[in-house]
Amino acid sequence: MTIYVNNKYRIKRSAHQQEMMQKLMSGNKLFESYRDILVLSAAIGYANKAYTPIKKAASDGVLMQFFSEKDWDFIDLIAYAHKKEQAVLYTDEKYDIFSAYANGGFDILTDLLELDRTIEIDDNLQESKFLKLCAMLLTGNVQKPPIEE
Repeated sequence: MTIYVNNKYRIKRSAHQQEMMQKLMSGNKLFESYRDILVLSAAIGYANKAYTPIKKAASDGVLMQFFSEKDWDFIDLIAYAHKKEQAVLYTDEKYDIFSAYANGGFDILTDLLELDRTIEIDDNLQESKFLKLCAMLLTGNVQKPPIEE
């Protein structure tokens, strides 16, 4: 159960990821909302220790009211696991921690799905990427792909 929620807070997302996030939510959607992308990206970021604070935020963050109570619990869990201090659960710092893991995790997510800014997501690609995403989540295979030399 979440202890503290600031419903006026906006979860930040990176300006450099804005275009790709919009692609993933438009046309042949892989995701319904920014919230969906941020929650999955934060989980992937935390699993890969990809804590990357946002340097330049997109102009509009996602209001906490668009997150569910389970999402709030997940934000608390990530913040507590990161800080290992219960006091973080009573502050807005937990949202910055969540945003940093989502920022680091989003780049890993796009790498895992083999997506780049130039790609157009049509019906066939959407279906194949969705199936790949489902397979990764079901198997727990959300580790950052190795860098090819």
